[in-house]
Amino acid sequence: MPHFYFHFENQGVQVKDEHGLQLPDAEAAWYQAVRSARDLIRAERTIGCGWSGQWVQIEDEGGVPVDRIPLEEIARYAGGV
Repeated sequence: MPHFYFHFENQGVQVKDEHGLQLPDAEAAWYQAVRSARDLIRAERTIGCGWSGQWVQIEDEGGVPVDRIPLEEIARYAGGV
């Protein structure tokens, strides 16, 4: 099963996912990234954090970028903006 990593980026500073997850495919990785980001946004809602300039980048086990998802878009649908 493929392995995917979910890196968070804030204004150009990246926090690397050192462990990643085994998931069936890139689509499952995208859904996992959105779920994780939505949970983060909901947890941080009380702080009033802005999400502009923040991203989740998905990479496969070879370090190849699969997708880059803006947290601002996820926050809009999660009620966190």
